[in-house]
Amino acid sequence: MTLSKDYRPTPQEQENLNVLKHQAQILREAKYKADTLLEQQDEAIRQTEKILTEAGISPSPLEQSILPAAKRLPALRSWEEIVADAEKNIDGPALFTDILSPEEIKLAEQRIAILRGDFDSIYRLDKLDWTICGVAGVLAALVDTFLVQMPKHPGFLGGKASEGGPLANWIREKVNSALSPEEIRRLERENWTPYDPSTSTNLLLKVEGLGPGTHRFQSLGHDPLLGFLIGIKDILQGTFTAVDKTGRLIVQPVAIEDQAIFTMNLFDAIGRVFEHLESDIATPAGLPVPLMPLCQFLQFGDIGKSGYTVGEISRIMYRSHYDFRHFLAMSVSTLMIEIIVRLCYFAKRMHEGYTVVDSIPFELSLTERRPKLHTMLFSAHLIATAANAGKVTVSQNPLTINYSQWFAFFGYAIPQVKWMLFDKENEKLRFVQETLDSDWDKIDTDLKATWGQIAGTPVLLA
Repeated sequence: MTLSKDYRPTPQEQENLNVLKHQAQILREAKYKADTLLEQQDEAIRQTEKILTEAGISPSPLEQSILPAAKRLPALRSWEEIVADAEKNIDGPALFTDILSPEEIKLAEQRIAILRGDFDSIYRLDKLDWTICGVAGVLAALVDTFLVQMPKHPGFLGGKASEGGPLANWIREKVNSALSPEEIRRLERENWTPYDPSTSTNLLLKVEGLGPGTHRFQSLGHDPLLGFLIGIKDILQGTFTAVDKTGRLIVQPVAIEDQAIFTMNLFDAIGRVFEHLESDIATPAGLPVPLMPLCQFLQFGDIGKSGYTVGEISRIMYRSHYDFRHFLAMSVSTLMIEIIVRLCYFAKRMHEGYTVVDSIPFELSLTERRPKLHTMLFSAHLIATAANAGKVTVSQNPLTINYSQWFAFFGYAIPQVKWMLFDKENEKLRFVQETLDSDWDKIDTDLKATWGQIAGTPVLLA
């Protein structure tokens, strides 16, 4: 914001300027008349004193006393009347330069610049903040590189076999041991779903590539996230929604083997999806990484010696144990960043004297924003993501991609770009305006006090 002649005020601001210009004119005219009357009065007093002195009369000093007097208070007009009167009596639309002197305009612009600087200082990361981001990002990168590594597999695209990372293998073993084979079979019997065909044998429409090793990747109802949308829809409608190996979406009705499906409501379907996913998570093929089955629609690219598309590579990665269990292992490094940054943010804010509510490292409402915390999280995830990109580049193996880390990075990057390009300037303007408005409140309080004195005190008469 600037107060120069190039600034174009809003209609409301223009009304305010017009009124201020008119009032300034009235004050100048009143001051000129008062100064003239005072000069005439002083001259009359001097002449009177001169005449009295020549006549040998010595005037005695006057004593002041407070006497009752009738006071005429100015009539209060509506704002519309004041604006109309101002626009009628000024020579044209008012500018800031009509009201303020160059020195006053310069001081006002300096005040605004200071307020904008105050806003920037609130959200600017200091050395300790950057240290927190760096430590969190580097630790996450080390865990991803040396502990997660990649899933255990016999060979990928003709490459060497991998024993997998120690953390990835440990989590896989813990998940596998969570359910016994008998419990898995019981869950499978009790939670039949129409989206579970493993081949195209009994289907009306053939699904290319559908087989025991990939059917959960091709069936969108098995996705840990999409399953609670598409899987529920398939249960309630008795359909099978799948993606064939060419990226074609196929939705078709299937024969219902469990008659309980016909009487299910929404909540029953949610429970059925959850328990069906539970029955599959510890099986040899496992469940797919959340949302990764959508990659099958990306039928482009030229990856490897055989020129695989992105969709084809995603299927091969799933068959190479890049599944939900490995996603849990990948999420450890991502979760480390969230814990380290948020805890350090809370501790630092409390040390700086903020209240507990202002220090909480979470946004307590949909409209609340904590830009400094968001910038710290984005920066830490950027470091870890860059390290993972380097790992993938060196290994030339898609199985080393930390899906969870990239997912978190883009989740923070999009709002961060929006903040830098749009929201930050809007928030800065709001901060400056609110500060200036608080100054106007003080002026308004002073004006009310002055009006009360004029309206409620006796007149001093000589």
